Amino acid sequence: MELNFCKIALCAVAIGLAATGVARADCESDLLQLEAAFKTPNLAAPARAALDGAKPIAVAALKKDDDAACHKAVADGLNKAGIALK
Repeated sequence: MELNFCKIALCAVAIGLAATGVARADCESDLLQLEAAFKTPNLAAPARAALDGAKPIAVAALKKDDDAACHKAVADGLNKAGIALK
């Protein structure tokens, strides 16, 4: 009986770690898109300001493992800059 409990506990831990990794990966890919947007040719000052404003919010959300907030910050920043989120 103890062996089954240990297996179940290990599986639960593995699933929890995998889910955290997926959330972090999504936020990291959003941040990569944000960084790529800074390289847009002829980026206007208001667009650059929108991207600059989104970056610290997204990084803070990444540190908290809050994928939804990270994605929202990046999407809002890119939208204000007139760049589509892929």
